Amino acid sequence: PVGNFDHVIERAFDKCYMPFIQTLKKYPDIKMTFHFTGCLLEWAEEKRPELFPTIASMVKNGQVEIMAGGFYEPILPSIPRRDRLAQIAMLQDYVKTKFSCEPKGAWVAERVWEPGLPSVLHDSGVKYVILDDTHFLYSGVPKERTYGHYITEDEGKGVAVFPSDKVLRYYIPYKMPEECINYMRGVFELNKDATFIYGDDGEKFGEWPGTHKWVFEEKWLEKFFDQIQNNSDWINTVTLSECLEKKPPLGRVYLPTSSYEEMLEWALPADSQEWLEDVMKDLKESGKEEFYKPFIRGGFWRNFFEKYPESNHMNKKMVYISNKLESLKDAKNIKQSDLNEAQKELFRGQCNCAYWHGVFGGLYLFHLRRAIYHHLIKSETVMDVARFGRKPFCEASVLDLDADGHDDVILENRDISLYLDPAEGGVLKEFDSKTVAQNLMNSLARRKEAYHRKIWKKLAQQSAGGNTGDVQTIHDDIQVADPELKDHLTYDWYGRHGLIDHFLGKETDINAFSKCDYHEAGDFVKGVYDFEVKRLLNSVSVIMKREGRVDSSRVDLIKEVTLPKKGSSFKVDYRIVNREDVPLDLVFAPEINLTMPDGNSERYIFVMNGEMTPYNLDDVVHREDVDEVEIRDKEDVLSWKMQVTEKCHLWHFPVKTVSQSEKAYELNYQSSAVVPVLDVKIEPGEEKSLTIHIELT
Repeated sequence: PVGNFDHVIERAFDKCYMPFIQTLKKYPDIKMTFHFTGCLLEWAEEKRPELFPTIASMVKNGQVEIMAGGFYEPILPSIPRRDRLAQIAMLQDYVKTKFSCEPKGAWVAERVWEPGLPSVLHDSGVKYVILDDTHFLYSGVPKERTYGHYITEDEGKGVAVFPSDKVLRYYIPYKMPEECINYMRGVFELNKDATFIYGDDGEKFGEWPGTHKWVFEEKWLEKFFDQIQNNSDWINTVTLSECLEKKPPLGRVYLPTSSYEEMLEWALPADSQEWLEDVMKDLKESGKEEFYKPFIRGGFWRNFFEKYPESNHMNKKMVYISNKLESLKDAKNIKQSDLNEAQKELFRGQCNCAYWHGVFGGLYLFHLRRAIYHHLIKSETVMDVARFGRKPFCEASVLDLDADGHDDVILENRDISLYLDPAEGGVLKEFDSKTVAQNLMNSLARRKEAYHRKIWKKLAQQSAGGNTGDVQTIHDDIQVADPELKDHLTYDWYGRHGLIDHFLGKETDINAFSKCDYHEAGDFVKGVYDFEVKRLLNSVSVIMKREGRVDSSRVDLIKEVTLPKKGSSFKVDYRIVNREDVPLDLVFAPEINLTMPDGNSERYIFVMNGEMTPYNLDDVVHREDVDEVEIRDKEDVLSWKMQVTEKCHLWHFPVKTVSQSEKAYELNYQSSAVVPVLDVKIEPGEEKSLTIHIELT
C-alpha cells in the first residue's frame, strides 16, 4: 500500500513477485492474468525497472494479460463516483503505455462489492471482474454452478463476473500440487465444461509466513506447473479475456454487498464477531457447517467506519478534499497542472489498507495512516497555492464533515488546519501541519478486538510448546503472543483527540488516568457544546460552550479556539464559570493526544521550562510546576510547543494498542497523551480564565 516501508516492498518484490514471474516464464504454455496496483508499479518504475520489459515480453507472447482496477487500490464504493472512474482510467492508461495492451478487466480491491458497481465498471470500459465464489453462494447460486462466469448489471449496464474458487484459494499453495489437481479432476468428472477460476494475492507465493521456502526453495510452484502440463489432456489454461470470448456466460446474477468471508467477520463489532465465531464453532461441531454456511455471513465493509471512528474521519476528510477539488475545476485562473497534481495526491490518499483492520495491521499501523493524511494534506496545499498564490489567508468552514448529524468546524490558514467537533466534547480531531503535510493528532483509541480473547489461549499453547512451524494459511491462528501484552489490554471510552476537557477527582493519579481507571467528575468529555464561529480580518475562531456539571455542581465551560491569519500557531482560551453559591475546588485537565511526524517513540527531545530533559515519547512523565513544554524531533522535521498561562502538573504517557498482524500479536505505539493538570479554585458566581498556546516550528 501507499506509505509502506521500502524494505517491505523490496522483500516482497525480491522474494515473491519476481521469483513467481521468473518461474512462470519457464512455462510459456501456461497462461495467466496479472494485476499490479499502481502503487507497486510506481515503486517498481523507480526501484525495479526490469519488471516492465519482462512483463511486456510475456504480454507480447500472449502468455500474460494485464487487468486494471483503481490505480491506488481504493475500495471503490468508499470513494466518490467521479474518483472511481478516474482511478480506473488512470491505471488503464498506465497499462496501455507501459505494456502495450488494453486491459479489459479490473481487480476489485479486497473484493468489496456493492450492487451499484456494474454501471461504474461498464462506464469505465471494464468487461469483467473477479469476485469470490462466496459472493455467488450468498446470492443463492449453488457451488456446482460456480464453475463459469455470469453477467450482472446496474442501470442496464452489464459486466461479466468470474467466481474465484475458494477451495483452490485455500489449497494453493498450501496443499500438495497433486491434491489441487485431484480436486479439479473430481469436479471435471461431473462437469466436463467446468471453468476453474483462481484469483488471489501474489504475496501468498513467498511473502506470507513460511511460503518462500515452500513455494520456491522446495519447488512447490514448479511442481504445480508440472502437474498442469502433465494433465494437459483435460486442463487448458487461458487468460480471463480469452475465457470471456470462448465461453458463454452461465446466466445473469445479482450479487449482494459482500467481500471475502473473513473481511465480513472483521467488519463486525468485536462482541458480534465473538458471537459469530461461537456460532460457527457450534455448527462445525454439529457437522452441519457446510450445510448452513451459505446463509451465514458477517457484516458489511462500510461498517469499519462505525467500528473505527478514526477510519470514518479519514474517509470523510478524503471526501471533503475530493469535493474541494471538484469545486475548483470550473474556477478561473486555476492551472490544469495544479488540478492534476492535487488529484494525484488525493488518489494516493484513497489507498484502502489504512481504512480497515483484519489479519493485517491496516488501520492500527501508524505509518499507513500517516501516508493517507500526508497525501490528503498535500492535495490541500496544492489547492491553496492554486487559489491564493503565496498570499496569507484564513478560513472557517462549518459542515457535517463526519456525517453524524452534527456540524463540525474547520479553521485553516496557509500553514495549519484545525478540525473541531463541538458535538463530541468540543475536541480537536485533527491538527494538520501543511508545511510538513502531517496530522499531529493521527491517533487511535484503545478498544476491544475479538482476537483479544485468543491471547490467553495462545499464551497457554506457547507454554505447552504447541507451535508446529508448519506452512499455514494467512487466516490460521499462527500469531505469537508476548506475555507482556496482557498488561496493555486497556480500553478507552473516548476518542484519543485534542482539547479533551476532563474534570478529575482529587485522588486521580497518572497511572489510573492512563489506564482509564479513574473517576471522571465532569460531563464535558463527549458532551455536546453549543458553538459560534467568528471571522475577523486577521483571524478565525470558534467559541464553544457547555452548561455542564462537575459531580453535583453546575459549571459552565467556554472554550475559544483562535487561528491567526499567519503562522503555525493557535491559542485556546478557557473560561470556567462557577454557577453555584459555594466555592468550588476543581481539577481541570485538558488532554492533548500528540503524534509527531514519524511516529517513532524514541526519536524526540523534551524541553520543559527551557531545560532539556532525557524523556522520549515512550516514557511516563509526571512533572510539577510546568508552564511550557516543547517536543523536538531529533531529525529536525518538526518541533511542537505548548505554553500554559499558569503553572501546572504535566502528565505525559504513551498510548499503545494490542493488535494482530499476519505474524504476531503486536503492541503498537499510537500517540502520546500530554495533559496539563491544574488545581482550580473558583468563588461563587466567578470564573477562572486559562490560555493554552500551541505552536509548530
